[in-house]
Amino acid sequence: MHESYIDIISRINDKPLWWDSNGVPRYDKFKPDMCPDIYAYMVILMQVACQLCHRKFKVEMETRDDYKSGRLKPHYGDPPFHLCTGDSMNCVDLKILECWQLENFKWKRRKELEGKIK
Repeated sequence: MHESYIDIISRINDKPLWWDSNGVPRYDKFKPDMCPDIYAYMVILMQVACQLCHRKFKVEMETRDDYKSGRLKPHYGDPPFHLCTGDSMNCVDLKILECWQLENFKWKRRKELEGKIK
């Protein structure tokens, strides 16, 4: 289960746009270099849903999946904290919204790896 970060969320009127891989709420537009893992070579923004209440979230995660097959099968884990019993349940991974790979110290979008997660 992720931290609630109520100390952050309660002081900001805007709703988070997305959450990072640690469940931290983020308020700026997503960019792959905002990933908390400085060693990440593949970063994705994905849509997940709470298993219980079905609330949808945009979340970031870095992945080391074997993507050579042309498909990623990432799993975020617990959804961001949202005051639901589902906070402690695995989320439902819905789709990859953005996929970025680090090549020669620059982020390159990998649109062919984006879409519904099967």
